[in-house]
Amino acid sequence: METSSSNYVVDFLSSSEGLQLNRAFVKISDPKVRRKVVELVKALAAEADAD
Repeated sequence: METSSSNYVVDFLSSSEGLQLNRAFVKISDPKVRRKVVELVKALAAEADAD
């Protein structure tokens, strides 16, 4: 299981979007804002799954 999660991270960071998201996310210093960003992305992903 750990290998598949490691592959997922590598695949994510290998994509242009993943790299951009990661770079922007680490610049957010406020942990509350970081949590809200994660919640937003999860909500958008759930919405996309519902379509």
